[in-house]
Amino acid sequence: MNIVILRQRSLSSPGSDQSNNSRAMPWVELPQRTFRRWLLTWQIKLIRLTNEGHLRAITSSTVLRSKCRIWRVLCSALTVFAVACAPDASDRAASDTTTQPQQSSTTIEVPTTSTSAPSTIPVTSIAPTTSEQPTTTVETTTTTIATATTLPVPTIGITRYGIPVRISEPTEEGWEVFDPCGDLKTISKIFPIRETQVVLDPGHGGKDPGALGPTGLKESELNLKVAVAAAQLLQEQGFPTLLTRTGDYYIELDERIALGDAANATALVSIHHNAPIAAKSNTPGTEVFAQTGDTESARLAGLLHKEVFEVLNNVDGIQWTSRWDAGALRVVNSEGGDAYSLVRKPETTNALLEVAYLASPSEGTFMAKDGYVQLVAPSIAAAIKTFLTTDQSGTPLLERARIHNPSGGRRTCPDVDLE
Repeated sequence: MNIVILRQRSLSSPGSDQSNNSRAMPWVELPQRTFRRWLLTWQIKLIRLTNEGHLRAITSSTVLRSKCRIWRVLCSALTVFAVACAPDASDRAASDTTTQPQQSSTTIEVPTTSTSAPSTIPVTSIAPTTSEQPTTTVETTTTTIATATTLPVPTIGITRYGIPVRISEPTEEGWEVFDPCGDLKTISKIFPIRETQVVLDPGHGGKDPGALGPTGLKESELNLKVAVAAAQLLQEQGFPTLLTRTGDYYIELDERIALGDAANATALVSIHHNAPIAAKSNTPGTEVFAQTGDTESARLAGLLHKEVFEVLNNVDGIQWTSRWDAGALRVVNSEGGDAYSLVRKPETTNALLEVAYLASPSEGTFMAKDGYVQLVAPSIAAAIKTFLTTDQSGTPLLERARIHNPSGGRRTCPDVDLE
């Protein structure tokens, strides 16, 4: 049986069809054409299959197989039709691009917050190298641990009034000390002195003025000025120095000696200016007395004589006075012992210096001038420094000792206010 397939014409006019085709969307027109092409092809195949089925012997099995084939072909055709009619994704995207207006793109910057978990790994920041390098200040904390140290009781000290004294022992009220007369006194406060290398003893003082110069200058006053100036020079050079007397007050000879020994010094020098008037001389009559039997005392006396004599001998216009045996020597009494207790009794290496004759009119006038102390004090300090730091001897000690028997006896000692 022949099957005639009639094509359905469009009811619209050719003009309208052309206008519709021109307005049809590309993605709609293409599937329709494809569908019509596939539909025509499968119609032809169905006709052929149908004709072949009528030529064969009609059996129950043949009919079933033919029907199955027909249904398979129809299902395949429907599948192809569905796929062909479905718009392609790329075509749809293209149509969306052509039909929809272009929208302006707006970029919104969202701040990013970086949250980092705490880490035990240290982070090292490397800064760019510049010409100026950062300075790192490291503060070092120094911890001072105070240790309880028991210091021995000092042997000497200075009172509130500046009086050097020997210390006996501390008490509940303060300190028990020996005053310049050698008597025990109790004071509330003291400044201990624990290191002394040199002791300078300004001779006389207080009620004992010593020699008197033509201008009224007292020996005790001049001795103190020279001793203070020499002590300052020694201190500046690093030699701790103690004065046995710091003012115009009287101090017993035995207390001077005890104070010098209590200081445990290396050298003790007692400073004096001489009297009475001796014979005229072209050279100064400087004398220094050494302790008998002590070679170090003789060396100290020789250095003092050398330095002081040379300084004074360079001064012009002075009528000097001197004894024939002036120099570095020993002065002994009739029994052969040292005549002066300040030389005989100290355990410390010592020497007694008589700079020149204050009682001499020419020398006494010169000593009253301001420049005298600045001239003599450095020579004394230089001699002591040489003694402490070298083995030099200075002026040789005279072999023959001078004989002298001074008058003795205990003197009345006035009290001195310590504080």
